[in-house]
Amino acid sequence: MNTTTSSQLCTLLDRMSWARSAAGQDRPTRPVRVHALPPTMWIRPARGTGGAKAAADGVLPAAITWNSGTVHLAGSDENISAGWEVDAAGTKQSGSIHLARGEAANGRPDRRMWPVHHSPALSSRDAGRALDQLQEDGELARWQMLTSLEDFAHRQIGSVATSIFREVADLPETDLAPALLDDQQLEVVVTHGIYGRSGKDSRILRSLDRCLDPATTRTVDPIRYLTAQVRRDLADQVRVAIGDPHVGSRVRRIARALGTGASLEEIIDRYNQVHSSDRASTTRAIRALTVAPSIESTALRHVFEVRDV
Repeated sequence: MNTTTSSQLCTLLDRMSWARSAAGQDRPTRPVRVHALPPTMWIRPARGTGGAKAAADGVLPAAITWNSGTVHLAGSDENISAGWEVDAAGTKQSGSIHLARGEAANGRPDRRMWPVHHSPALSSRDAGRALDQLQEDGELARWQMLTSLEDFAHRQIGSVATSIFREVADLPETDLAPALLDDQQLEVVVTHGIYGRSGKDSRILRSLDRCLDPATTRTVDPIRYLTAQVRRDLADQVRVAIGDPHVGSRVRRIARALGTGASLEEIIDRYNQVHSSDRASTTRAIRALTVAPSIESTALRHVFEVRDV
């Protein structure tokens, strides 16, 4: 993704972070300042650490760890500082920022932290409303982020599915891969990949929550973490749709290495020797070796008949 897109998506993550932090704040009973500190900043990755993945201007978004969260309350004229740390893409920075009274600025730090963060003094009532607004904005941002990731999934599903179809059929890149799923079925795959099957089992929603923890994105920028998760989840859903077990590609790799004369028992024995921590049963091995190059396979037909009920 380009810098503009990364910036927009990071802004949504920022709002989600502020919402989480605001939810943990007691509503004030006196005039205060509400400091919504930047959850992310632009950094230049260390040489050899994500440099090839950086945007055209050589920077990546990185999550900031703040002492006591990304939302701080301070008295109207209180003179305090907030400690921060960035540890991502081989870059480590830390320090403190002065919290002062004044007009708040938008945006995020670019390669170095701001020396001061301003916020106006608010009555207790207005401060409470500001905290409520941060929570509302964060919830909206969460769904906007899901919409953006769904759009990304629609753009990626073709290449993800084709890669899996090609592997199942053991075809080189130059050959046309069989279409194991039609367009309508791929739409179902995208929906389940992004939103889950019941709404509560969406791995992407869980990934969004994990992404708010700076430790999650210490070795990868937040946007790349999420887009990689989308591609993994799409691949998993495609395999579910065609009836391919999660060990399928590894079983087929073993079978191809042994050659066409290998028996099922020989394939399973060899697989279990190589992958002793994830052993293949006879049932899983048969499923892996009989994924049909057709949307009329029994496994796939069963999946979609259940979904249509």
